[in-house]
Amino acid sequence: MKELVADRLWTREMPLSFFGLKVGTRMSVVRLSGEGGGLWLHSPVALDRRLREALEELGRVRFVVCPNRGHHMFAGQYFAAYPDASVFAAPGLSEKRPDLPFDGVLGDEPEPGWGQDLEQAIFRGERLLREVVFYHQESRTLIVTDLVQSADSGSPLLTRLVMRLMGIYERPGVPLHIRVGFRDKAAGRASLERVLCWDFDRIVLAHGLVVETGGKAVLREAYSFLS
Repeated sequence: MKELVADRLWTREMPLSFFGLKVGTRMSVVRLSGEGGGLWLHSPVALDRRLREALEELGRVRFVVCPNRGHHMFAGQYFAAYPDASVFAAPGLSEKRPDLPFDGVLGDEPEPGWGQDLEQAIFRGERLLREVVFYHQESRTLIVTDLVQSADSGSPLLTRLVMRLMGIYERPGVPLHIRVGFRDKAAGRASLERVLCWDFDRIVLAHGLVVETGGKAVLREAYSFLS
């Protein structure tokens, strides 16, 4: 586990291949400050022994969030390991994974259990991901999954070549296949403006390096194609 903000925000990275591309993935972990405390997990990764021990040291897992229709591969492991936790799905994911007994569907308003720490919004305009993005207020961190991605020089050659074609090599941006999926650009612009109203500086993304500062400018540039 990597601590990004002392006693509040951590990430866990793991290798992940997608159609032969080594893109890696990242889970975010927030320690909640509201009543009941506990941990809030975003985009769950494979739950191995080391990760489970690390989470136990941090606190009780209360919430697990699958933030879009693509990031659900390991969710079943968390249902089994944390039967008392509440697991939430992005819009449309319950229909895609009827085998998973989700406790609720994510919307534009946070659940009471994490609303003191996090804001959220469905990023509308495209229907492939139906992603919900989150803003951790205390650390001024925007948490996204696939809506912003990047690859760097440490990636394998094939991954670098493909990501360059997608326009996200060594620069955080929106992959080509997601950009072309924005059929309703007006809805996308409205979602972008809502997110830009949040006072974030850092962006934690699931694929690529964390944007430690200047996050608003990065997001605005990434979504300039909506103009």
